[in-house]
Amino acid sequence: MVNNFSMALKHLIKFSGIKISSLADFISYDVSYISKWCNGNNQPSPKHVNRINQLIASFIAKELMRQNRAYPFFNEFNISIETTLSAEDMKIRLLDELENFLNNAYYQSSPSDPSNKLCRESANLSAQTIIGRTNVKKFFNNELAPLLSSIKGKIVIYVTGDVTMALHNNSMADFLVHCQFSTTDIDIHIGCNLNKLQQKSDDFIDSFYELLNKHLQINFHVYDNKDYTNSNIILLKDYFAMQYSIHSDDSIDICTYITDKKIIKDIFERTRDKFNRSNYILEPKSDIELIRFRSFFYLNSQLLLFCAKGFEFFLPPQAFNRLLRSSANYRYSSDLQETIKNMQITWEEQFDEAHIDFFMPEANIVNYIETGSLTYGEIDYVTSPEERELQLQQLIKSMKKNPNIIIHVLTASRPQNDQDYAKLSYYSNNSTAYLKKNRSFLQKKR
Repeated sequence: MVNNFSMALKHLIKFSGIKISSLADFISYDVSYISKWCNGNNQPSPKHVNRINQLIASFIAKELMRQNRAYPFFNEFNISIETTLSAEDMKIRLLDELENFLNNAYYQSSPSDPSNKLCRESANLSAQTIIGRTNVKKFFNNELAPLLSSIKGKIVIYVTGDVTMALHNNSMADFLVHCQFSTTDIDIHIGCNLNKLQQKSDDFIDSFYELLNKHLQINFHVYDNKDYTNSNIILLKDYFAMQYSIHSDDSIDICTYITDKKIIKDIFERTRDKFNRSNYILEPKSDIELIRFRSFFYLNSQLLLFCAKGFEFFLPPQAFNRLLRSSANYRYSSDLQETIKNMQITWEEQFDEAHIDFFMPEANIVNYIETGSLTYGEIDYVTSPEERELQLQQLIKSMKKNPNIIIHVLTASRPQNDQDYAKLSYYSNNSTAYLKKNRSFLQKKR
């Protein structure tokens, strides 16, 4: 692995086949300077290094594109590319990776050289600055992730930035994978730029669902951040505050990490006040809070229901009655039980006339047929083979009576483990929607 600037620069020059004299002309430096950089006898000054690296990256990127060697470059430097890129996107990605590679090599030069040290930190300092996208990513994964993993109590995080930005290139998802949380009491409050959201493709919705589905133990609170979109603050209550700047590719390229308790408290109070309940886009609720809401939700005649755990609809009466008796174990009062009964009646009425689209992953259907496990509200229930047969008969009967009931089966390869299953159900009536965390999956996380 290339760990310092001279080796990095020589590696790039050799791989691309460029002439040092041509590079010198392009960046307007004497060839002797570049020779010294390659030999390790000297380095660009910290004041000018970012500009120099931009110019070097631009020159090499142009040459690699001309040679049609972008993909060999990614292979050579162990850079993963998930999808096929257009020529323009390839050029942008290539330029970013080259610049990032050079910056990282420069700031990772000999730690004994104080002029090149990335983070100047001592026992007396309560803040440090991290420069460069690769270095920021390493700091998040190697420093912040272990910190979050070590916390036993409640975790409360505020991010004033935009969730669409945080999910770009899966940066937020990648970071959370490194966090092996010791607690299930986790709240992340994050902003969302609605204008940017409207411009995003369906790929963002897929990424957002995957994030929520993979991290069921986290309560994500999403807000319209129009009043603080430029604040650029990440704060872990009682532990640290961070201010950051954003590169053109939506990744963090510079951040200042603050651990002074008084400053953290002041920033927390100012930041918390920005997250107003009136600006909620996605708000976590307990299942008991949602029971009465769902009674009204299903009165709409247009329903889209994505079922991730079993199939709680069209249950035969004996199965529903047995399920209802078990609700006392889930803190359901007699009033709530009565509400569930009324909701079941509402379902039966709606199934006669409403337009209902059921979406079900094929793997989840197979799992339900094999196990009979479903989640009704937060009640876990296992149907018997006889009950599942009666349920299917009722479904077919209702579909014959109401042709507007449509079943969509989402085919995909069979998941290899629980992590790959869709675990988060989604229900929409065209005016509002909610996501349901299935309780049994949460228990497995614990």
